[in-house]
Amino acid sequence: MIFHSETTRISKEWQYLGLVLLVGVLVMLPIAILGIPKGNDLNQHFQFAQAYYDSIMNGNWFPSWSSRENFGYGSIGIRFYPPLAYYILAFGRIISGSWYDAAWLAFMFWAILASFGVYYWSRWWLSPSESAIAAIAYAIIPYHLHQLYLSFVYADYAGAAILPFCFAFLTRLLKREKWSDILGFAISYAALILTHLPTTITGSLSLGLYTLFLLNKGNWMRQCTKAVLGLGAGLAASSYYWVRMVSEMGWLVHNEEHYRSGHYYYANRFFPMYFHGLPDEYRGNFVLSDLLVASCLLFFLTAIIYIVYRRNCGVEADRRTEVFRWVLPLGLIAFFMTTSISSPIWVLLTPMQKIQFPMRWMSIVAMCGAIVTGFAAHYLIKGDFLKRRLWIYASSGFVALFLFLNLVYTWHPSAFIPIARSDFEFVMGDLPEQQNYIFWWSIWSQPDALKIKDKIVAENRTATVTNWKPEQRDFTIEAGNAGYARVATFWYPRWQAEVNGQIVAVSRDENGAILIPVPAERSGVRLVFEETSAFKIAAMISTITWLLLLGGIAVGFAHFRLRLSRPRPQFAEEEFSV
Repeated sequence: MIFHSETTRISKEWQYLGLVLLVGVLVMLPIAILGIPKGNDLNQHFQFAQAYYDSIMNGNWFPSWSSRENFGYGSIGIRFYPPLAYYILAFGRIISGSWYDAAWLAFMFWAILASFGVYYWSRWWLSPSESAIAAIAYAIIPYHLHQLYLSFVYADYAGAAILPFCFAFLTRLLKREKWSDILGFAISYAALILTHLPTTITGSLSLGLYTLFLLNKGNWMRQCTKAVLGLGAGLAASSYYWVRMVSEMGWLVHNEEHYRSGHYYYANRFFPMYFHGLPDEYRGNFVLSDLLVASCLLFFLTAIIYIVYRRNCGVEADRRTEVFRWVLPLGLIAFFMTTSISSPIWVLLTPMQKIQFPMRWMSIVAMCGAIVTGFAAHYLIKGDFLKRRLWIYASSGFVALFLFLNLVYTWHPSAFIPIARSDFEFVMGDLPEQQNYIFWWSIWSQPDALKIKDKIVAENRTATVTNWKPEQRDFTIEAGNAGYARVATFWYPRWQAEVNGQIVAVSRDENGAILIPVPAERSGVRLVFEETSAFKIAAMISTITWLLLLGGIAVGFAHFRLRLSRPRPQFAEEEFSV
C-alpha cells in the first residue's frame, strides 16, 4: 500500500533526524560538563547578552543603549553587533535561571540547528541516510567545532548555523520556484543578517555565485526575479538593524583605520597563517589553525570515491551528481578566498576587507565539504568499495583522524580551557558593569572618563537622581551658579535633554562624558535617548515584513494540513522528498 510505504519513509526520515540531533547534543556535552570555553571575546559576547537580558526583563525588547557597561557610562556596541545570537543567550538565561546553563544550551541549539541546516540542504540531492552523514560530518568537522572550543567566536558559530538554510532555500527557490521557498529564503537571509555581519558578507557573495551555478538558461529571468524578491524581503525584515548600523558606522571606533591594519589586516591572515603572520607574532599559535583549515580539504577529497566509481561503472546524470557540479566548486572557491592567491579580489571588493580574517570563508568550505562527504558515501556503498581492504582502511582512517583531531583540541589543556560553573557565574556577576572593548565605543569616548564615578557633577551644586533607566535619566539640580551638569554617561548624538521643560543642546567634555547646561535656579533635567525618524520607519517596515512572512507561513501550513486531510490517489507511488 502506498500509505504504508510513505509512512515508512517518513518514519525513517525522523529516525535520521533524531540521529543528527543526538550528534549535535554529543558534540556540546564537554562544554556542558566541563565548562564554558575561555576565549578573548567571551566577556564581550556575554556583556551584549546581559544587555539584552536586562532590557527584556524591563519590558524593552529592542534596546538602543547598553547602560551598565563601562561602570554605567554605557556602550553603543549593541547598536552595531547583530542581536539574534544574544537573544538566544538571553532566552536561555530566562528559561534556565543561570548564565552557565544558558551558555551551553545556546551552543547546543546552534550545533543542532547547523546540522539540521546541512541536512535540509543535502536533501535536495541526497537520501535521508546520506544527508544524515553530511549533517554529522558538519557537526564534527574540526573547523566548525574550533569556532567554539578554541576561538570562542560565538557569533561566527551562530552564523554558520543559519547559513546552510539560506543555501537550502535558495536551491529550492531556483529549482522548483515555489512561493514557500521565497518565504524560507527571506527568513533565513534576514536571520543571517541579524546574527553575524562577516558571515553575511561571505555568505552573500557565495549565494550570488551559487545562483549563477543554478540558473537555467530558459527561465533565468523568472528565477532571478524570485531570488531578488526573497533577498529584498530579507533585507526589509532586518532593516531595523542595518539601517541604524550603516548610518552610524562612522561614529564607531571599530571603523577606524587601526582596525584594518596590523593584526586586523586581512592580508596577514591568509592561509597558511604560519607564513603570513606578523614578524612579532608567535607563529606556533597558527599551526593548529592551519591544520584545522587543511583538514576541511580532506572532506573534499572524498569526492575521489565518486570519480573512481564513475570511471569503473559509469554514472547516469541525475540530481545527486549535481553536488559534484555545484557544491564542490563552491567549496573550493570559498577555500581559494582564504589564500593569498585571491588578493586581487580582496583589493577589488573593499567591503570584504572588513571581515578582517579570511578564515571566515571556512564556514562555507566546511558546509560544502560535509555535503560532498554525504554525496561520496552513496558511491562508497553503491560501488561495494567497503568490501575491499584498501577502502575499509581509508574510510576508517578518515573517520578516526577527525575524531582524533577533535579530541586533541577538546581535551588538550592548552586548547579548550573550560571555565567551571562556579567560576563562570562569579564572572557573570560582575561582568555587566565592567569596561568593554574600546573598539565598541564611540569615537568621542575616552577611558579617562571612567575615573569619575559620581552620576552627576554640577560645580558644588547638589544633584538628586529621581530616575536612572537605560535610555532615560531624570534628576534635579539645586540652585547655585549657572554652568554645566556632567552626567556619567558617554555622549552620543542620539541623546537629547530638557531643562525645566525646555530643550537644550547636549555637549560633551574632553573625555566624552555628557554635559548639560543648567541655569542658576533649581532645575529639573531629563535626558532621553531618542532614535531617528529613519530608524522608526525601518522598524515599521521590519514589523510589517515579519507579519507578512509569518502570515505566509501560517497560510502555507494551513494549506499543507488541508492537503493531508484529503484522500490521496492509490494508483501511483509518489517520490518522497523533503
